[in-house]
Amino acid sequence: MKTSTSSSSSALVGVAYAIGAAVLFSTAGLIVRHIDLPAWDVSFWRSALLVVTMLPLLIWQRRAVLIDARNAGAALLFSAVLLAGSFVSFILALGLAPVANVLIMFGATPFITAVAARLFLGEPLHGHTILCMAAAILGLALSVAGSLQAGALAGMAVAFIVVLCMSGNYVVVRHRRDVGMAPSIWLAGVISGLVAFPFAHPENVTWAQLPLLFALSPGQLAGGLLLYMAALRRIPAGQAALLGLLELVLGPVWVWLFDGEKPDDLTLVGGAIVVSAAAVNVWLDSRRPTG
Repeated sequence: MKTSTSSSSSALVGVAYAIGAAVLFSTAGLIVRHIDLPAWDVSFWRSALLVVTMLPLLIWQRRAVLIDARNAGAALLFSAVLLAGSFVSFILALGLAPVANVLIMFGATPFITAVAARLFLGEPLHGHTILCMAAAILGLALSVAGSLQAGALAGMAVAFIVVLCMSGNYVVVRHRRDVGMAPSIWLAGVISGLVAFPFAHPENVTWAQLPLLFALSPGQLAGGLLLYMAALRRIPAGQAALLGLLELVLGPVWVWLFDGEKPDDLTLVGGAIVVSAAAVNVWLDSRRPTG
């Protein structure tokens, strides 16, 4: 009985972490809108500041970091490469396709994550989870239907690379949930920064832009990834990815609240469906026996 209660409590904490990560991730669009820099410059500074701000923490916890890195082995490098791939591909996708088209592709993340976790980790894929995912995808499609544009297949294809990278990282982190994978975030920042550097002009940044860049990098990006990695140690990868869809719903809400751009009715209806689907899935999971 004690084991069942402990498992249930850990799962609830995992859900809270996943929701917190989605909230942080959802602020990216709002922050980027207020940074007057080209996309590659934003990508470079986001990666560079991530590396610089995480380094003191890694040095302070160097013993634990070295142990985790040694125990994780190739999984840590694999996670870093996947994260770096998602960082870079996200910037490219937004340059090739409207945000709405990119968001539609991101809606496939829970499906691919859940299937990959089933194939590679043997995690159960419950019927109600599949139904909730289908409802969430429907809601997401409704929320962006009014702003779809043609001729963006290349951008959507690149966005699908982001989906594959993030789903793969979810599975890797979930597989090695016995060790801390935070060093992979720092290494991903190094890799993505090196990729972005040839296309960026770092000297163009101003002092006024630095606070927003800090909010975007060590705040939004690193904070969100650390919360997600903590969530993946407590809940299945598919459930974490489903909760991650909240990011795609909350993003337009922040723009509405702070920039005055009210979403259309389809966006609001679709967002309500996504939030409801995620909430129902968590509730049904909580009713399943845990021990």
